[in-house]
Amino acid sequence: MSFPHLPSGSSIQMDRVAREHVLANIRENLRNLAQQVPERLQTFEQESGQKLTFANFIRFDDYDPTALLAKDSWTGWRARARLVPEPADPDQRRLQPGLLRAVQVNGPRELTTLRTVASRLREENVDGAMEAAGPSRLSVHYRLWGKPGSDLGFTTLQDSFEGLRRNPAFLSDLVEILDWADSESRIGGAPVNLPFPSHLELHAQYSNNDIKAALGIATFQTAGQTGVGLLHSPERKTYAVLVTFQKTEREFSPSTMYADYPISRELLHWESPSNTTQASETGQNLINHQHRNYTILIFARSVKRLDRRTAPFTFFGSASLVSFQQERPIQMVWRLNHLIPAVMFEENRRGG
Repeated sequence: MSFPHLPSGSSIQMDRVAREHVLANIRENLRNLAQQVPERLQTFEQESGQKLTFANFIRFDDYDPTALLAKDSWTGWRARARLVPEPADPDQRRLQPGLLRAVQVNGPRELTTLRTVASRLREENVDGAMEAAGPSRLSVHYRLWGKPGSDLGFTTLQDSFEGLRRNPAFLSDLVEILDWADSESRIGGAPVNLPFPSHLELHAQYSNNDIKAALGIATFQTAGQTGVGLLHSPERKTYAVLVTFQKTEREFSPSTMYADYPISRELLHWESPSNTTQASETGQNLINHQHRNYTILIFARSVKRLDRRTAPFTFFGSASLVSFQQERPIQMVWRLNHLIPAVMFEENRRGG
């Protein structure tokens, strides 16, 4: 059991019985959301003296936004409290996970882009929304829909944005959730100097599909490579190294229990996919990445799942190889061009 929102340097350790008791209480509270939340919504403005917004409600009543949105949309909860009409969006179920993904957005530039896109779509200005998205149109699509267009019956990005326009309750919820996410973000979101155009922001959070869309590995019609670990973009001569520091036998097979850990805030120990030899094309591209003009980007997360949902990766920026040894897998040490966030380093360093 993990506690992702503890202050830096804090930890909680519990024995099995205490852990089960806490988990049982959490499960019971989640079951009670259907009764608790509408009641709290009905009395919120009177009790708090604040306008009822997603951000104000989450902060005042200390709800976990992911737990709340996993059960219903923001409009859906307010409809249960008889504060607004029932949402009638045609794609309500398909877009519900998009609200959960919006909670994870913490890059300042992406937050601004998504809010502008949503606002223009609410005005039924599809062309303006696509213009606001600019080169990140495909990333906006994957962030909100979560699937390639072929899975959704769309043939073009224009179709995707038109589809979003037809869901006004979703767009309204999205703006409020992004406002909350913006107020919670603690990163500067500095752009990373890369040899190709990129909207990736340092220390921002991205899903596997977000990363593939940003690097041109995913297209509108297909999400590209499956699995995680190492993503290859031949066109941009880039490898995305995807790291999960804390692995469990339940979530990872014996062949993927790689020894990945931060040595310091600028050095990272990483093991390649288990079938990689030094002489292979992948091995040579990694080992000789500077000579071959390959870019190595590091994305990392502490755990694979948080609250039963897939955890996003944090973008650490680019890296260069310091040393390597052995093969199947190759053990590599990377030097990061930007320091690992202090909290992530302390959570995942060996002996931490």
